[in-house]
Amino acid sequence: MNIKEIVCVLCEIPMFRQVEEKRLKLFSMMGQTLTYRAGERLFEKGDDGDAAYVILDGAVDVLIPTETGETSVAVLGAKEIFGEMGVLLDQPRTTAIAAKTNLKVLRLDRQAFFNMLREFPDVAIELIKVLGHRLEVTTRDLAATRG
Repeated sequence: MNIKEIVCVLCEIPMFRQVEEKRLKLFSMMGQTLTYRAGERLFEKGDDGDAAYVILDGAVDVLIPTETGETSVAVLGAKEIFGEMGVLLDQPRTTAIAAKTNLKVLRLDRQAFFNMLREFPDVAIELIKVLGHRLEVTTRDLAATRG
């Protein structure tokens, strides 16, 4: 995937809609484009939370260990972000991530991620909305399992 295609995908993500295309181009060059085959692991629970990922194409399973083995608690698809919590909190990964399909991601290391948030406060606000939505879903799911 070339820079222009990456910028086109980023332009469609609500988190990045406020950012000018030329800035998205610079932003995409700060990241690393990676590809994975279905089933490949991107990281494991407990790994260093050193980068956030934007899904350019494909989907991932968010996996947690359970008493009966590993289970998928969410599927994230194109134009979604993951791994941001490890970066923001400077903590180990709380889940494993595996490619559900063939996958292309933009990997943003900690420095690039924080530079983006500092330079584009609107992106930070949109990220807060994403995190708030995930917390709402998690709380609702937890209440359903306990109810």
